Amino acid sequence: MYFGTEFKKDSNQWKKFENDTADVFEKFDYAVNRDIRFKTDRWFQIDFIAQDKKRRFFVDCKNHSYIPPEKEKEFVRKQLIRANNFIEKERKEEKKNIILLVTRNKTNSLLMHKEGGERILAVDFYSLSALLKDIDLYEDELYVF
Repeated sequence: MYFGTEFKKDSNQWKKFENDTADVFEKFDYAVNRDIRFKTDRWFQIDFIAQDKKRRFFVDCKNHSYIPPEKEKEFVRKQLIRANNFIEKERKEEKKNIILLVTRNKTNSLLMHKEGGERILAVDFYSLSALLKDIDLYEDELYVF
């Protein structure tokens, strides 16, 4: 398992982490839609989508104490599938769509995945504000679709 010994599988803790993460986006004037559920050929759920005039973040919150790099890549792959299904179902907007994994703690896993030209950013909760504050500086490092 990926949970620290102090962590309990408590859905309230998971939801609090998601809400705290969404609150950070709101402090930076992003409109946030939480707990998005939709159906295409199957049901999908996205923790939340945060957007402003230029960008739309598809955020997946991971409240684990450690995520191995191979597991992090799998989480990102699944989030990309959900995001693409959402975009196909919803009205397409002229925005930069970005996948963002937010973790509870810093991990030893790779922060950037740049395989085959793809770039996906994973950030720990405590670095999220710095990322959003200077998002224009990091934009070239993000996988935008």
